[in-house]
Amino acid sequence: MLSVLRNRRFRLAWVSWTLTSAATSVMPVALTLHVLDSRGGLAVLGLVLGARTLGIVLGAVLGGIVTDGYPRRTVLTVASAVRGAAILASVGAFAVSVPLLCACVLLTGVGEGIFRGAYQALIGEVVPEAQRQPANAVSTLSSRLLLVGGPGLAAVSYAVVGGAATLAATGALWLASAAVALLLPRGAPRPSDAARRRPFADYGEVLREVGRHRWFVAGLGALMVWLSIGFAVQQLTLPLVSRELFGTDAFLAIALGAYSAGAVVAALVLGRFTPRPAGVVAFAGLGVFGLVPLSLAVPDAPVLVVAAYVLGGAGIETFNILWFSAIQREVAPERLGRVFAFDFMVSYGVTPLGLVVLPVLLTGFGTTPVLVACGVATLAAGALALLVPGARGLADPRQVPAR
Repeated sequence: MLSVLRNRRFRLAWVSWTLTSAATSVMPVALTLHVLDSRGGLAVLGLVLGARTLGIVLGAVLGGIVTDGYPRRTVLTVASAVRGAAILASVGAFAVSVPLLCACVLLTGVGEGIFRGAYQALIGEVVPEAQRQPANAVSTLSSRLLLVGGPGLAAVSYAVVGGAATLAATGALWLASAAVALLLPRGAPRPSDAARRRPFADYGEVLREVGRHRWFVAGLGALMVWLSIGFAVQQLTLPLVSRELFGTDAFLAIALGAYSAGAVVAALVLGRFTPRPAGVVAFAGLGVFGLVPLSLAVPDAPVLVVAAYVLGGAGIETFNILWFSAIQREVAPERLGRVFAFDFMVSYGVTPLGLVVLPVLLTGFGTTPVLVACGVATLAAGALALLVPGARGLADPRQVPAR
């Protein structure tokens, strides 16, 4: 798996990715705790987290315009620099107003949405097909290893130096990521000049490309359910469960660390083996995340919650690695960046709605019924996606000639 790092362009991009992953592992936890302590209330937390996710969507839309029209080096550098500057600005925004804080957090999401698509497209561009799954696996491995300790580090740093200093440190990491991305070779050919000249008109080409792959459409639908319901509800309830039942933020860090530990195991396995059929394994992994909200419905069993997070992390990263590898294999390189941007735009597009609506449902109907409903819906989404032609293999069915 590590042999793919001999590729210099991928290696530099991977280092930049790893630095952003370090910042991403710390920032959400520090931001959540800082909001709860300084601004208070589930509604404000939902707005701030929703602003970040909305930023990811906007970044994906913008990424669809710039990712295939400009060198990957430029896109990665600017995206990381925007995130670093925005999170540094958010430190001062806490003392001013919630709307200003949301605006800063939204910009961090914009940078994230651009960076993700550009990085995945770069893998498809510079890494041979035989090494793409290991490249995706080593990317997951590095980010998830950081996420194992990142939440705990965020909680400790928050207790020792405070939220402002912790958030400032994440800004420094993102600026370092931009500096590394700037070292990528200048001479990289631009994937698509047409994408820069006619960005919005060429989105029609991307929609036609997406429509050709029914398995891709099914996967987007399942991702929308996971992000807007399964993942969003645990973002809102896990911090409260940790504080109400244990009187500390330690359990929050333990659960998120368990999630990342499961993802690390999945990355190590998929760095060496390709499961068959890939789609069945991928969508089963996505559905398994439904165990996370179901376990939070019985929070007095912390071992069950931690086990669910381990399985959920392993399942989601299994899906991610196989999903990204399938897109890089099935989509033409000149449209790859825009298809990844479309993926992030659509799948994350409904998440802010979930973060705004779920607090109302949790307050009106109670935590347990909402968590159970979200868990069942996530389990069902993975199963239903497999009914679509091509979903079992994450590839378009071969056309059988008529006799």
